[in-house]
Amino acid sequence: MIVGTDVRSVHQATVSELVLSDRLIALAQDADRAGYTDTAGHLLTLACTVFDEAAKKPH
Repeated sequence: MIVGTDVRSVHQATVSELVLSDRLIALAQDADRAGYTDTAGHLLTLACTVFDEAAKKPH
């Protein structure tokens, strides 16, 4: 347990699309190595969707 951490500040943290997609790709690779090829495919699709959605956000 983390002592002295405000939970509200954790929820307000933003993550860039690049970091999120990188993490999803890493999870897809782990899933593929573990034999979960369908899950790996879904994670890879999700990683690509992150950038599709990023283009729709106003800058």
